[in-house]
Amino acid sequence: MGAGAAAVLEGLRALQPTIEARAAEMEEHGVPPELYDRLVATRCFEALVPAHLGGLDLSLVDLNEIVITASRADGSIGWLTMIGCHTPLVLSRFPSETVDELLANGLDVRARGSIAPKGVAVPVEGGYVVSGQWPFASGGPNPPFVAGHCLVLEEGRPKIGPDGVPQTLFALMPAEDLTFLDTWHVMGMKATDSCDVAAHEVFVPARRTFDLFSSSSSFSSRLGRLPLRAVLATGHASVAVGIAMGALDDITTLSATKRAAMNPTARLAEDPVFQHTLGEQHLRLRGARAFLDSTTADLVVAGEEGRELTPVQTLEARTMAGFVTAECVKVVDTAYTLAGSASLYERSPLQRRLRDMHVATQHVAATSEGYRTLGALLAGEPVPPAALF
Repeated sequence: MGAGAAAVLEGLRALQPTIEARAAEMEEHGVPPELYDRLVATRCFEALVPAHLGGLDLSLVDLNEIVITASRADGSIGWLTMIGCHTPLVLSRFPSETVDELLANGLDVRARGSIAPKGVAVPVEGGYVVSGQWPFASGGPNPPFVAGHCLVLEEGRPKIGPDGVPQTLFALMPAEDLTFLDTWHVMGMKATDSCDVAAHEVFVPARRTFDLFSSSSSFSSRLGRLPLRAVLATGHASVAVGIAMGALDDITTLSATKRAAMNPTARLAEDPVFQHTLGEQHLRLRGARAFLDSTTADLVVAGEEGRELTPVQTLEARTMAGFVTAECVKVVDTAYTLAGSASLYERSPLQRRLRDMHVATQHVAATSEGYRTLGALLAGEPVPPAALF
């Protein structure tokens, strides 16, 4: 680990007591702008920006450690850290002139976005007119831009691309032209404020659009050469690992003082069944982390060598996030159960980690949706090109 990554981690760890102390407040009101500014000050969001642009140009291994550390402190902060760290890599898919424009005022581009194609883009002279409503637009407070995934329409019908599937594009719009809707009333990840964002006939210049499935990164970096969703998968898995680590921290600390309701002389830490279960879940989490680490290592080598991943390798990397997340759910659920009635109270971090973990499972990057495509490849059956970006 280099000095840049070490400095970011030191900054995140210094923030942890504040994050934990304000967790309940953040669930009610979102992340305070001043706390988000302190997160930005750690330079974590510069992790994937190339060095020649002034960024830290960290490895994917370092990025995993950053996201895990933030998620171990709090699930919502970990999620926002993951989103913010990935944002430059996604924005690098826009034309280079747009990337230069976005980075001109600093490396912290506070954009939100949604990969669900819930909008429509109608071609006009010089660009597109975009309308739609996108859910799960995660990001920090006061973003200047929002990127929406759109279906391209011609004469009121989807435009079919050369590969025979409807053409889509990402459109980057000024936040002031959009409406942020009060829709984020959910069970977990409350402080992410992943609300819906709506656009009504917003003009977007062509230079602020890109095709998600066929575009390439303008960053001449290691990660820019890799399939986007494979890289994003490591971040989602890191959030799950960090939340699970935090849950084991919580139950281990609690076990030192928690006593059985019907036997006040017995501490939970002394119980052989608890000891067995804690050991089992510790190893389950180690196994999940090992899978994340080995997948990340393979991606790093491929990026450094400039080698394209095979379709199977791409799907293995993508579906790793769903598998790791499912294992981490078991760890968090078990920690919550072991705590007994103590985990029911809002003051317990375990109930928050349980809720955050289960919300994380609902993101498309952390589900098992890729298993079928991977299985088709392994069976020698064809898959659509869009499954491999």
